Amino acid sequence: MRICMIASTPIPPREGIGHYTWNLSRFLVRQGHQVQIITRGQAGQTTREQLEGMTVWRATFLPVYPVHVHLHGLFVERIVRRLEPEVDVFHLHSPLVSLPKTRRPVLVTVHTPMQADTAAVSADSALGWAIKLQAPFSIQLERRLFAGADALTAVAHSVAKELAAYGIRREQVHVLGNGVDTEMFSPAPTHVDEGRDTEQGFALTVARLAPRKGLGDLLKCAELVIKRHPNFRFLIAGDGPAAGELRAEIARRRLQNHVTLLGHVSDRQRLIRLYRRARLFVHPAHYEGLPTVLLEAMACAKPVVTTAVSGALDVVKHGHNGLLAPPYAPNQLADAVCGLLDDPALRRRLGAAARETVQTCFSWQTVGQGYLDCYRALVDGTELDGARLDGTSRNGNG
Repeated sequence: MRICMIASTPIPPREGIGHYTWNLSRFLVRQGHQVQIITRGQAGQTTREQLEGMTVWRATFLPVYPVHVHLHGLFVERIVRRLEPEVDVFHLHSPLVSLPKTRRPVLVTVHTPMQADTAAVSADSALGWAIKLQAPFSIQLERRLFAGADALTAVAHSVAKELAAYGIRREQVHVLGNGVDTEMFSPAPTHVDEGRDTEQGFALTVARLAPRKGLGDLLKCAELVIKRHPNFRFLIAGDGPAAGELRAEIARRRLQNHVTLLGHVSDRQRLIRLYRRARLFVHPAHYEGLPTVLLEAMACAKPVVTTAVSGALDVVKHGHNGLLAPPYAPNQLADAVCGLLDDPALRRRLGAAARETVQTCFSWQTVGQGYLDCYRALVDGTELDGARLDGTSRNGNG
């Protein structure tokens, strides 16, 4: 099978959708398939690079907002025309990608619909206002993308339901989930006893520093937790447009000795060590698709505290393999964190169940095979889960 991925995120990856695209592509290459990836480049000339058996195209990108996606789509179109004879399926990762004109089947994976995504952003900052102003352009782009796709997949059941706002019926969407390399992301080779001193250690959060990630709530949570556990720390790995604002808020709340911004952790082995050393993992997002970082932490057998939003509900069963708290509720987030700090046995039990959940349902072997089935159905014009994929594009390109 010859697959061409199209995404708007950096490769090598720096955030969730990029890791999804990258890891799915790596799985496909290991299975003997040919993969090319088209993503954003710089303002100059389009470039091409070989990475781990894949060809990565970085199409010219001009940051001319709010029409940047449309402009980038013109440069992507040139690459698509060049590659079309050697591609069986184009696989697009939404949001912020344009529908290419092609006679080949087009599969679109929806990670976060912009209508739901931007609704979760508060217009209480310059960045929040910019996102709100951009939203109508992005949503209109998505409507055309979804209408023109030959098949739609989603990373979570909540995402599939949210597509009703675009006039898409639930039965039109195949939920294939998200995946993790469960060999790479795994518990420490030998058990390390955490001991009885719950005043030591840290909680880890891995996230893009951006609106809707709930990081302001995490700081409020940290304030409450350190009143009961004065030596406990919170480490946040990631970067993004809200870094300066978050840094200022840490200083304003005098949390410099308790909350550390690590920046983007590009070294995967270092990130795995952080997961393994953490007492627990906290995911305070106000909205998500199905976050890769949550699955990575669970694969490392870490007990997780996550807000009960979107894709997290596909994965975490409260009290079985993690703890759920409402979004926008830092008090309840802090209660859950303290509950885990006070109960080492509960941490171990939830961590073990978390690892089992990911191994059973969210390995790339499982998720990747679902995509291969979908590709073959598109190419062959056969049925998948009762939905007719007849190879005739709804945009007339078939």
